Amino acid sequence: MSLALRFGGLSVLSAYSGGIVSVALPRLPKIADFLPQMASKQIKNLQDLRKHMEDGNPPFMIDNGMILRAVPKKRPSHRRTREKLYAPGDKQIKNLENLGRCPACGHVKRSHFMCMHCFAEIRSFLKEKKRALLGESVAPQSNLDPVDEKIIYPGKYMRDYEHRLQKKDWIPQREESLMYNRDQVKKSK
Repeated sequence: MSLALRFGGLSVLSAYSGGIVSVALPRLPKIADFLPQMASKQIKNLQDLRKHMEDGNPPFMIDNGMILRAVPKKRPSHRRTREKLYAPGDKQIKNLENLGRCPACGHVKRSHFMCMHCFAEIRSFLKEKKRALLGESVAPQSNLDPVDEKIIYPGKYMRDYEHRLQKKDWIPQREESLMYNRDQVKKSK
């Protein structure tokens, strides 16, 4: 591959031929490449946030004067704690900064995730609906005669020798000790 293609050749007019000749010079970066290209949507969001703060309201990521942070639900594993302590900086566990408030209930949630409070409410609502549709579950064969029930569900019954073993008559029992009486003790001289 030629250097002209590699560096994005510049077109210059050749003095002697009058044609365009490609010269292999490196292309210099423009200043516009380093300036951030803000979309109109981002500018609108920033203007809304500035207006929100000018009204005296705290930004959405601050709650009662503190920045919102996620709290783990479970204890981190040994591996995760070792990663957090000793891993290089780019591999360490990052803090969650994408927290916001649920528009429906106002609880704190991760952005682009469903609010757990709303999820629990929906789940309990659907469970109640399911119970109402299905009704109370009736145990199968609940109206059996006692004889039939004994045959179908024999359960556990003990034989005579098992009863005798449970009584433990065959184990020698310790005799009860006599009551202590000081008068009956032989006195030493």
